[in-house]
Amino acid sequence: MILVVKMCISKYLYVKLHKYLLMQVKGTGIKTTKEFVKSHFESEYSTWIENLPLKSKELYTFNVEFTGWFPIQEAYIQPLENIISMFYKGNSVEGGKAIGRFSADYALKGVYKVFLLVASPQFLMRRASKIMKTFYKPCKINVAENGNKSVVLTILRFDKMNEALEHRIGSWYQRALELANCKRVTYTIQKTLTKNDSATEIVFNWN
Repeated sequence: MILVVKMCISKYLYVKLHKYLLMQVKGTGIKTTKEFVKSHFESEYSTWIENLPLKSKELYTFNVEFTGWFPIQEAYIQPLENIISMFYKGNSVEGGKAIGRFSADYALKGVYKVFLLVASPQFLMRRASKIMKTFYKPCKINVAENGNKSVVLTILRFDKMNEALEHRIGSWYQRALELANCKRVTYTIQKTLTKNDSATEIVFNWN
């Protein structure tokens, strides 16, 4: 009897711990991804939904709860991979950039538009890094100044990172800076978790 109780407790703790450690994305990521396809490829939206893996299709067809958390593989990575395959000829960089810029417009012209009124681009980027942490968990993201018109974004923890996600994040910040009236904003990925570096490091510059 004691052994059974111990096994039940261990299983409960494993489930709770596994859920905490599992990389997740906020439901707003599902909403933004759906809106991106509807906005850019409306005539093929139904086909895109039909081509999703079963679990992803269920999330994108029946889920209306956008404040909850969902496994990033089914809710984010696989739908993005389908977008890249169907609409960008497999080009992860271009697909990631397109949806990243759209996501920034969607967020920063909506509920987060107040961040466009802050005093400096550096402050905007620091605030934006906090916004990003409300989209993904668990993750660790830092922003540091790198001169007068440059910042470095360091992603120290982000399970299941891939090339498309790096450019989705990089282009999100790039567009955020543009919306804050920075000119000729560029970004360069100096290090990457996808190649077993200790972190993904993205350097942003503007005029």
